[in-house]
Amino acid sequence: MGVRSCLFFILLLACACTPEEFDVKNPDVDQFVRLLKNGSYEQKVGYQLPDFDVKHLEKLLQYVGDTASIHMFPGNPISSKHTNPKILNECLMWTIDGVRLENKYPSLEAVLIDTSTYSALTGYPRISGKKLIEIGNWYKDWYQTYRANPSIELRKKNLFEQTTYQWN
Repeated sequence: MGVRSCLFFILLLACACTPEEFDVKNPDVDQFVRLLKNGSYEQKVGYQLPDFDVKHLEKLLQYVGDTASIHMFPGNPISSKHTNPKILNECLMWTIDGVRLENKYPSLEAVLIDTSTYSALTGYPRISGKKLIEIGNWYKDWYQTYRANPSIELRKKNLFEQTTYQWN
């Protein structure tokens, strides 16, 4: 191989090894979830929640059945709350509500609580496991209805209206 060929090959390898960039202004949902799940979001992007909008809802909803624990999730910058573990589908439903309600951060943190039970020792219990998957299905059902007949009222519908659940 000639010197030029070697230099070209080295340059090609260097480009292939460049870490993937993430654009918070024009985010890719699959890449966002991949970075969250492999624990590199904070290192590569920081603490900023991407600028998702209505066009991202369908793709975000593809992940509402995934209850993987994640290391971190970009939260509300005015909050000092940091409940762990972070659960992927819970965080994504919170993100979806931010888009739906046109308020990037629909609460102080991406944690669903049940207000029907309170303990002075532990506060309100978190919703977890199968219940989070069930709630994810509510979001999917809402989206199918919204997509068929989009309106501001339906977009901003309180999905927890008939429940004791709310964002913390």
